[in-house]
Amino acid sequence: MKKNFIVRKIFVLFILSITVFTIACTQSEKIDKVDAYTTVIDKLYEEDTALNSNIKYIAIDTSLIVNLNNEEKKELLKDLEKYGFTILDMTIEELKKEGYVKDLYFKKGILFKIKDEPIKRNSITMNISKWRSGLGAIGYHDTVLKYKNGKWKIEKQGIAWIS
Repeated sequence: MKKNFIVRKIFVLFILSITVFTIACTQSEKIDKVDAYTTVIDKLYEEDTALNSNIKYIAIDTSLIVNLNNEEKKELLKDLEKYGFTILDMTIEELKKEGYVKDLYFKKGILFKIKDEPIKRNSITMNISKWRSGLGAIGYHDTVLKYKNGKWKIEKQGIAWIS
């Protein structure tokens, strides 16, 4: 009987140890997913800077982003305020409806559109674009970001396009 008690005690301690270890590992590996999106937006913002001239708005279409919940999307929008412009969370259709875009031209802003795939093995594949007009846009298909050493880095830029 005493032997069974000791075996049960060891088993309980073993289960508790595994639980504590699992929780500790999960918390220490919390990935800031928002940083992946600001990384690609920052890169694209710096490219074809003529699209950025005389703008007042940065719009981002978050409707196709699958890896961020609503709170993380709000955090992304807040992070984009660093550029000093009014941030809009709108699709191109919403921008047209509200009068920001007329005749396929966003006179006072640029629109970032991101379509991502679910995170796999600390990696995100996404298509991203920066759009000002039908004749002024740039983007990348199949850009791959990898989370390494506590940071998101662009591992593969993807196929570039420009109009």
